[in-house]
Amino acid sequence: MNLKKEEVSKFVKKSVDEVQIVDLHTHIFDLRFKDLLLWGVDDLLTYHYLIAEVMRLSDMPYDEFWKMGVKAQSDFIWKKLFIENSPVSEATRGVITVLKSVGLDPAKRDLESYRKFFASKKVDEYIDLVFKIARIKYVIMTNDPFVE
Repeated sequence: MNLKKEEVSKFVKKSVDEVQIVDLHTHIFDLRFKDLLLWGVDDLLTYHYLIAEVMRLSDMPYDEFWKMGVKAQSDFIWKKLFIENSPVSEATRGVITVLKSVGLDPAKRDLESYRKFFASKKVDEYIDLVFKIARIKYVIMTNDPFVE
């Protein structure tokens, strides 16, 4: 069978778009873990890669940053990495990808509207949305903090 380049490209794209994945090392904690299950835009923005990035970019002392609550940390990271600078790192692009994937407009740069979106969701509803968008079949937690 001789397929044209366009046909092969179309087939590969369709296959990738339809495949379900298995996350073999998830960071999605079970709902029973309560506060260990981080979700929402503030937890997204205070991911450790973004904290490290903002610490390199700002003059704020590290200890001062950790005295702030999560919302204030998130506001600071948003301002420094997304408002005052272009989001160009892999970690900042990840935030943009999440916002776009759930139907939000990152070009608005409106953190409060993003917070409202996440506040309108229950955590299990949001996880279901993520599974659907990412075509996740199931996840395996290899880092269960309650298992020795």
